[in-house]
Amino acid sequence: MATFAERLQTRVPNWQRFFERAREDARNPAYDLLPVLGLDQRNAFSKTLAAFSPKTPGFKLNARQADLHDQLGRDGLTSLQAPLPADVLADMLAWFKSIPVHDPYRAHLGTFVWDRPPTEETNIGYYSWEEVLRAPHMIALMNNPDILAVAEAYLGCKPVIDNIGAAWGYPGRDTAKGVQRFHRDYDCSRCFKAFYYLTDIDTTSGPHKYVKGSHQDRRLESGKAQTDDAIIEAFGAEAIETITAPAGSWFLEDVYGFHKGQLPVDRPRLLLAIEYNLYPSPLSPKAPLMAREPLYDPYINKLFLK
Repeated sequence: MATFAERLQTRVPNWQRFFERAREDARNPAYDLLPVLGLDQRNAFSKTLAAFSPKTPGFKLNARQADLHDQLGRDGLTSLQAPLPADVLADMLAWFKSIPVHDPYRAHLGTFVWDRPPTEETNIGYYSWEEVLRAPHMIALMNNPDILAVAEAYLGCKPVIDNIGAAWGYPGRDTAKGVQRFHRDYDCSRCFKAFYYLTDIDTTSGPHKYVKGSHQDRRLESGKAQTDDAIIEAFGAEAIETITAPAGSWFLEDVYGFHKGQLPVDRPRLLLAIEYNLYPSPLSPKAPLMAREPLYDPYINKLFLK
């Protein structure tokens, strides 16, 4: 297991930079120090924080919600859920195809059409927070009642919607990069994501992969990405779930468990992710981006909706 110093360097190269980042954004210290905490410490901190966080009066799960919650707790991953309605999927796909994307690691490239990456060094084309938030049906998806209920039960309090994102993965690349390698997410001490496939995903078009049970396992708890061989040696090949599904399908996942988006082989894939956190991370805007409708809970939506 990695040492304290090694885990600290996941995000903090030195203390001077740590304090600089703290001044830049008050959310950074908790985010930067999170890899230092082991699983037991993270769980204890989460329970304490949840005890003092807002809760829904009379909260209770129905049978469907309880089943999703139990799957998430046991495996770190739920079963695939029924695809979005065809009109919702069509609206969202048309929206994302109408907007240019960017490569945050190569800002000099500017924006480009979703299916025309300017260089083979670009593995993934990303959208901004506001572009994702303004997609048709997006706010309703963020506030799916079943997911919010699972989140409150899983976190022990009302969730905070954080770190929304959508991105294309491009085929024909030789090397997996970033989220295309097995990793744990250190965004919050306790959280999960809803992943939506917005294109058909088979074994050659970039399926999501997850190591079942690794969300409650300290093996390879180093804060670093891992090779396939290291994951197989630690957890066994049988623990790796490969998720193929038609467009519109979705699932929930505790992203502290090891996961990755497989490098696509033959066609681009579009994935949408919505994260439900115990507290805000710096992976969301510093100020809300859009007006909130009265229908939606102000606490849950506070990072994106005024």
